[in-house]
Amino acid sequence: MIYIRTCAYNAEKTLRQAIESVLRQTYSNFEYHILDNGSRDKTGDIIREYAGRDKRIVPYFNKVNHAYQENPDFWNLSRHIPEGDYFCILDADDAYAPAFFQEMLDFMEENHLEIAACGTVFLDAGTGQALGTTVLEDNVIVNTPRLMNAWFSTIHWNLRQVWGKLYSSRAAAARYETEVPDWFPKAYGGDTVNVMQCVRTVKQFGVYAKALHYYTVSVKSVSHQWIPGREEADLILYQKAVEFLEECCGIVTEQNRAFLYVVYFNALADTLRVLTQSVLTLKDKLAHLNKILSYPVTREMFSADLSSMGLMRQDQKKLLYDIPRWLLSQAEVCREEHTALLIEIFNRLNPDFASLVPADTLLWYLQKTPRTVQALVEQDYGKAAVYLQEQLKNKLPEIFPVILAQTLAALLQDDEAYIRYSKLLLEMQIRNGLQEQAKVQLEEWEQLLPGDPDLAGLRRLLTK
Repeated sequence: MIYIRTCAYNAEKTLRQAIESVLRQTYSNFEYHILDNGSRDKTGDIIREYAGRDKRIVPYFNKVNHAYQENPDFWNLSRHIPEGDYFCILDADDAYAPAFFQEMLDFMEENHLEIAACGTVFLDAGTGQALGTTVLEDNVIVNTPRLMNAWFSTIHWNLRQVWGKLYSSRAAAARYETEVPDWFPKAYGGDTVNVMQCVRTVKQFGVYAKALHYYTVSVKSVSHQWIPGREEADLILYQKAVEFLEECCGIVTEQNRAFLYVVYFNALADTLRVLTQSVLTLKDKLAHLNKILSYPVTREMFSADLSSMGLMRQDQKKLLYDIPRWLLSQAEVCREEHTALLIEIFNRLNPDFASLVPADTLLWYLQKTPRTVQALVEQDYGKAAVYLQEQLKNKLPEIFPVILAQTLAALLQDDEAYIRYSKLLLEMQIRNGLQEQAKVQLEEWEQLLPGDPDLAGLRRLLTK
């Protein structure tokens, strides 16, 4: 027998399609467990209707959404599948092709599998139109460490989601359900952790080269929302994938490591997009961004050569430098309370940033010459010098941008610019009452450039 589980919340528009796809299966020996997860629409009425028509449907009703203390038999169904039977999950807005049960069972029995996946057709939630299909060209059977190493990147997509699969009772019992460890991802990714946990338990996996599952793509899905804990979810998924390979293969090959960096890159791009577009305060956004950039895997991914995986260096740089571009777009709302986090973030992108731009001057640079900040973060000191020079043409009263211009000239080994900015710095020190400081530096320059007319003029200005 196959035990199916569907959790439905405010799913009145899609639930009938999901239920009908199960009832129309060519394999009829199943028991369908459906939960109304505290819905406020007619989801409960639909479940009651179908349960009254078909005894294979077992209905559950939660008063509160995600109240796991209600209906524990539903939530922990995977732990109680009889030996020799199978477990399956179907989302309330998805569907299975009529032959899903029969063909998947045949595939598993022929290849002595305890867990198997199939391909998926993606449908637009608004129009119902097919957006594309993810399916392998041929069946893949992975039942040895060598095969797992060889096929990991190919089957990784099938390891990421709980749907589109059949599980033996032993595989299903390995899932985390109502009781999860402290490290379990809170925002999203629990499905991936669970599938890998099941595969680790049975030590084999198969992918059927046919699309028998229909997935509805919706902007309301958790991958499009900022949920607390998302800043850690991508890290956890990377770590658990590494642990999965270490246990199933005994090693993480360079190729699989590079592949996981690419997976992390794509996940990070989505997370940064969701974070920057969220309704969080700027301070919270900065805190989450700083945390993400502090992870070793983030630094490793940005520095790794992933061209063998089709990810070009310019793509890595674009994502990396999109971060300061977004930060600079927030310059108008940046305040002193944000300065420490901004400095820390910029310093993670360029370790020399804090030594170039003191914290008490950062807001000035963000507002007066943001392009200079961008260039500094990108460690393009030539561009930074050009942008800063344009700003200094306005004869600013502040001394600190002149000091930065002088420092950049030294880094670029531009002697002419270094002398020019040193003279300008001396003039500004004198005019701002820093005579003692200017006197010492002027004497040093007079020894280096005896008879220089500009220095002679500065000496006269100093002695007035």
